[in-house]
Amino acid sequence: MFTAVPFVWAALPGVAHAANGSGQNGDAGELGTVVLLVLVIGVAYVLAHNVVERLQRRFLVVSGAEYLLLGFLLGPAFPAINALENVTGLLPIIALAAGWVGLLRGTDFDFASLQKLDPATWRIVFLHHLLPGAAVGVGAYYFFTQLGWVDTTLRGAALSASALACFAAADSAEPFDLLARRYEITGRLAPLLRNGTRLGDIVVILAFGLIFCVFHENAPEAQDYSPALWAWVTVLLGAALGFLFSLFLAGDESDNSRFLALVGIIAFASGGAYFLELSPLAVNLSMGFVLVNFARGGQLLHTTLESTERPMAIVLLIFAGALWQPTPLVPTLLALGGFLIARTGAKGLASVIAGWGTSVRKDLFRGLLAHGDVTLAMAVSFRLVYDGEAAKIAYSVVLGSIILNDLIAPRLLRGLLVDEGELQRELKASDSRTSIEVSTR
Repeated sequence: MFTAVPFVWAALPGVAHAANGSGQNGDAGELGTVVLLVLVIGVAYVLAHNVVERLQRRFLVVSGAEYLLLGFLLGPAFPAINALENVTGLLPIIALAAGWVGLLRGTDFDFASLQKLDPATWRIVFLHHLLPGAAVGVGAYYFFTQLGWVDTTLRGAALSASALACFAAADSAEPFDLLARRYEITGRLAPLLRNGTRLGDIVVILAFGLIFCVFHENAPEAQDYSPALWAWVTVLLGAALGFLFSLFLAGDESDNSRFLALVGIIAFASGGAYFLELSPLAVNLSMGFVLVNFARGGQLLHTTLESTERPMAIVLLIFAGALWQPTPLVPTLLALGGFLIARTGAKGLASVIAGWGTSVRKDLFRGLLAHGDVTLAMAVSFRLVYDGEAAKIAYSVVLGSIILNDLIAPRLLRGLLVDEGELQRELKASDSRTSIEVSTR
């Protein structure tokens, strides 16, 4: 994977040009930073395979906090080390990791698998993402504008509240995969929830892409461009690149060839998105939808993306920690507490409504509290583009929520599956599966 880093830099001229401002330390310093980052991530990934995954399986916790801490220690907020002082100089790598998540979710959306979904999935997708997003968005806007804790403009408040709404709406399938490595899981509920989280991610990424369109940092010559136009550009850019690259995919490449092709494809699409100041997740989502449905070997692309998802998640976690800056303690804690209460309460209400008059359980929210790679990729993309006190507090809030919810989510999900009778027995380590066989394909 890491041998592709130089190609990523070369494939993102727009991002590299934007990152290479006058205040940087030169090419030698940037090269040293990239080499250091590759070494750090390599060591961290080895530790993840040999230590962290065993701890995850034993204690049922989703890993991530250790990489956030590592990124913070390497970032500019911790001057004792300050190895990643010029974080913006590494935008190509961040863009690749964020785009990887978007493309993977786009390849989840193929026509054949959608026809096999449990009808109740759409109720979960709609209610369990709409209600938490609306509750957190309204509450966050009130917090930023009416309570006087944060010095921000109405535009900054609306921007940060919209981002928090998207963060609150996103779920994660990782707790399902974690439990599947330890237990034998049968029945309807686990596939229902996992498919709901993956399809819900698609809706959330599209909503997050609209934030970049509505709050677009227009260049002076583009002041008259409307949010609707930027939305069309986002979707059509990804679709056009998808059709273009589908012509060059033979469908019978080796795994390594397919991986390198994906690196170039995602790098190019993410570079174009950042150059136009659009969401790289939304652009790659649109491209992934086209590739999985129209390219030869589209399903193989999805398999390659899934097998390399974890390294990209580690990249995002480290950069998320490096991008964090300390924010005022009291407003941040108040915002975090309100976020957790509003999100959990709205998900509980959504579960009651979704189960009304049906056989679906009314406590499904117990399995839908974890955040995931989509939330992390959205947070990093948001922090790179937007600044201000409200945006920094929103970023601190989502990182805090990721840490707290990912610690408790697998155990809550296990309790839900036990109550439903779908958790059969504990697997031996030799029988442990790498993922739960309940996906949409």
